[in-house]
Amino acid sequence: MKLKHIQAYMECARAFAKCSVGVRLKVGSVLVKNNRIISCGYNALPEHIDGSLEDDDGKTKLEVRHSEKSALMGLIKSSESAQDSTLFCTHSCCKFCSIDLVDAGVKKVIYEHEYRLTEGLDYLRANGVEVIRYSDLIEKDNT
Repeated sequence: MKLKHIQAYMECARAFAKCSVGVRLKVGSVLVKNNRIISCGYNALPEHIDGSLEDDDGKTKLEVRHSEKSALMGLIKSSESAQDSTLFCTHSCCKFCSIDLVDAGVKKVIYEHEYRLTEGLDYLRANGVEVIRYSDLIEKDNT
């Protein structure tokens, strides 16, 4: 994939992150297959639930759907599959999202910011998913 496309897809993930009403963290994801966006998502409550993503103590509610899961859920009503796709995400995945990504057949994850817990990245790597930090791609291209 060309660097200009990688940059464009990450910009799309950033744009979708802005759709989140989260206070603690706004996360966006874009699933790409055959150089085409097939789904996107951001951290939010499920469609049938209104309100903020955090409780009164500022902790994220259990009902919050992570951006990666939201992007995968977007494929449910589609004829498209995540098999052999690439996920662009503003933040690295948690372990639960990583399990879903592996099961869905995602082959590569490119993330921008590393979350404090790395077990999701470890799970992806252990299950054959190529994991790349976005800044490493940019630095590599500039050398």
